[in-house]
Amino acid sequence: MTKTKKPQFGELSPKYSFVLNPYPDLRFSRCPFCEHKTGQRKIPLLIHVKPVHSIALNFTCRYCPTCDLLIVHKHDLEHLLTEMFCQYDPGSVGNEYLIIGTVEKSAWREGLHHPKVGAEILPHVSDFTAYYKELRVTHRGWYPAGQEPQMMEPPASQEWVKFKPDRQGCWSTKNH
Repeated sequence: MTKTKKPQFGELSPKYSFVLNPYPDLRFSRCPFCEHKTGQRKIPLLIHVKPVHSIALNFTCRYCPTCDLLIVHKHDLEHLLTEMFCQYDPGSVGNEYLIIGTVEKSAWREGLHHPKVGAEILPHVSDFTAYYKELRVTHRGWYPAGQEPQMMEPPASQEWVKFKPDRQGCWSTKNH
């Protein structure tokens, strides 16, 4: 029996598991899977913003060395994306995005001076070994026997949403 190879985006071997934290008030000083303490790791993430933008963003994530898990705080990431796209391409603010994987630090640094486009970045990209779309947590508290705790709904994005352009040509929540 032949072994089928899992499709891979980057040319480097996959590393890190990944989860997106949609709760702005929860910071996960402990891993949501194994309960060990997490640290911080600053790592270049490759992010695709629809329709055609790919960005390598050096971002500080929570990191669990036991699970090899990167936890990205959605609120912080969307704040940075909003600031970047407000200057670069305001029409893309609020579009869907996908965090594809990580980029080698040396390639990211080189890209600051000589940007890599399209297939030039692929030899420097690592996919994630596991991709957990978004984290979900339950409400805290005491529950009677047999009653399951309710899931907390994450709040809607406050910054990474479509708005009408304001007078400065950037996007804002103000109504004019």
